[in-house]
Amino acid sequence: MNTILRWAATSVLCGLAASAATAGALDECVVKGDHAAVSRCLLEADREAQASLNAAEAAAGTRARELDTVTGRPRANAALARSMRAFAEYRKMQCEFIKAMYASGNGADQGMLACKIDLTRRRLRDLQP
Repeated sequence: MNTILRWAATSVLCGLAASAATAGALDECVVKGDHAAVSRCLLEADREAQASLNAAEAAAGTRARELDTVTGRPRANAALARSMRAFAEYRKMQCEFIKAMYASGNGADQGMLACKIDLTRRRLRDLQP
């Protein structure tokens, strides 16, 4: 019985640590207050994340074109373009899945928007030089 209690306590602690490490946009905005305040917070965070992503993709495009010019091989810019399209499609599908997991209940749209923000922020980290 002692082993089961230790296992349960360890599982709970690991779960708490994992959730703290993966805190995202919804966690940041839920402290803002009521449903409307959370929605406003998420919309602003989405605008900021998308603007940052646009800038990061433009910078990555510049680096890719420069590399293609230096090497004489037009690969990097084309690969970036494919990656950008694939990411946009993945983000759309993944966040629709998250919304569906809310069973169209209260907060489904917020969950979907938070998903979009979190994935956009992750993509930003991936695009950093």
